[in-house]
Amino acid sequence: MDKVTLKEWVGDGKLEQAFTAMLDYGKSRKAVAWYNALLIQYNQFKELEQDELEGVLSDDEENLARNRILSATLALIDDLPAGERTEAPYEPLAAKGGKARWPLWALVGAVALIGLYFGYSRLDLAAARSPSMETGGARALHFPEGNSLTFISAAGDEIKYSLLKGELTDLGGGTRQVSFSIRCATRDGYGANFWDDSFRLELDGGADLLAPNSGLNELVAKNSFKDGTVSFAVNGSFSNMKLVVINPWNKEEMRKLAIGS
Repeated sequence: MDKVTLKEWVGDGKLEQAFTAMLDYGKSRKAVAWYNALLIQYNQFKELEQDELEGVLSDDEENLARNRILSATLALIDDLPAGERTEAPYEPLAAKGGKARWPLWALVGAVALIGLYFGYSRLDLAAARSPSMETGGARALHFPEGNSLTFISAAGDEIKYSLLKGELTDLGGGTRQVSFSIRCATRDGYGANFWDDSFRLELDGGADLLAPNSGLNELVAKNSFKDGTVSFAVNGSFSNMKLVVINPWNKEEMRKLAIGS
């Protein structure tokens, strides 16, 4: 399975084609968790299509939902399994008339998986992914004004965020993925939440900040550190960007790190 081709399909808006190829590939691998996560994203995609037809979402809601699916799907492509082949986790059973029928447990499981979408995708899939280095349109980002920020609470507790690397991936069709590998380190206190909610992306100095869709949601214990990846799906062109980091003890305080390409 060619990751580059899959990402090009996603970037060109050919999500149905990408999902079909990944589902066919994934059901023959011993990667049940990955396949289940793929089913979740596919169901989210079909729900979004239905909502768009019915016109129940605003433009902002549609864009947010689509960006979430794009980012999660790109992460799944990065994690494409290459293990031994096996029977599909949810192989349909034969039925009369040549049609496939699914076992009851599989249907119930699929419904449960959709319900667990936010919990699973945030906790399991995006803990610490590295940005893809496989696409020809990818280039490294640099940090001309420094790569770290430290927040100190009134009690003297510290949380330090360090940018380890960044990458801008051109997916085609006007869609780009901006990814950062970030280290969160703590000193004293009770540890820290290391999650998407602490980060935003500022494009061309605009007031509207883009939220990440990487699903990062980790806990960092006291006096320790963890590495994770924060990713943004960006549609359209821009000339400059900054990573915005939110003070965990004061949500009104936001600091910015300039990003160069």
